[in-house]
Amino acid sequence: MRVLRILAPLALVAGLVAACGNGSSSDSGASTGVANSTTVQLRPVSARYIQNPADGQEQLGPTVPKDLLGAMKSYDCSSQPTELQGMLLECDSTGTVFLLQSPLLSGGVASAVPLEIGHGQEWYVKLTFDQQAAATLSKAADTMPGTDLAVVLKGKVLTALIVDSSMKDGHIGITGDFDKQQATTIAHELAA
Repeated sequence: MRVLRILAPLALVAGLVAACGNGSSSDSGASTGVANSTTVQLRPVSARYIQNPADGQEQLGPTVPKDLLGAMKSYDCSSQPTELQGMLLECDSTGTVFLLQSPLLSGGVASAVPLEIGHGQEWYVKLTFDQQAAATLSKAADTMPGTDLAVVLKGKVLTALIVDSSMKDGHIGITGDFDKQQATTIAHELAA
């Protein structure tokens, strides 16, 4: 009887600990949802939609089903990223709507450095990944060449790259119409 009085409370505590977990969580990057807003993600692009209201032109690539096309055409870029059929709708700074697959990478940034292009006023950010993320990127260069890959931070697409062998070393360049201050800000956000 005395043993039962000792073991019962221990079993209860053990059961509570097992049910509650240890308080830690891990994001493997395999989910479709938006990761921590300060975590950079590399996501394969399923499609993109560009509408130029000035000349009425629209571009779409690659071909998507009509229900997805309608959602992409009507997507409000000022809203939060939206899940659609297991993928995410997110925009870049120009208003291009991207339909993105689950992240290939989430996090893994070793460094982000703003660099000047030539001697002009344009800048880019050189993003270097840690060993594990670099290995994932290197594998993607072998298995997914030619695939569009969006660089996503804070619910916005910073740029879209084409997967190629230059990524095997664990570095990518984030380009845009950046001045020194913008490139520096992006680098700080990526490295945070």
